Amino acid sequence: MRRLIIFGVLLIILITGGALTTLFLSGEFSSNIPVLTTTVDPDASVAIVQNWKAEQLFLFIGFVIFNLVGIALTLAIVFWLLDRSQQNTALRETGKAPNAGTTLAVKNADQIPAQTGSSRT
Repeated sequence: MRRLIIFGVLLIILITGGALTTLFLSGEFSSNIPVLTTTVDPDASVAIVQNWKAEQLFLFIGFVIFNLVGIALTLAIVFWLLDRSQQNTALRETGKAPNAGTTLAVKNADQIPAQTGSSRT
């Protein structure tokens, strides 16, 4: 619970900082708090976004998200296959039935002795 509260406070600080930065750069608080403008050249400014900069950022974020989804799917398939293999091995060696909700295709499954009761005899 403590970590959640710390995470929430940090998130609020980040959101507040972003909102204040946006308001400062747009000129809303220029009369109250002075903001030093270092350059008016759009190519050098961090406050002015040109079309090609926005396009490059959009493409970069899309590329990163696409690759993260691909990595997640690959890992999910690998872990699923490893779990399936582990359950197959456990079924062959001990005769224990796998966890509920899993399906296995085991060769010669009819030759594995059925388990009766809580212990194997």
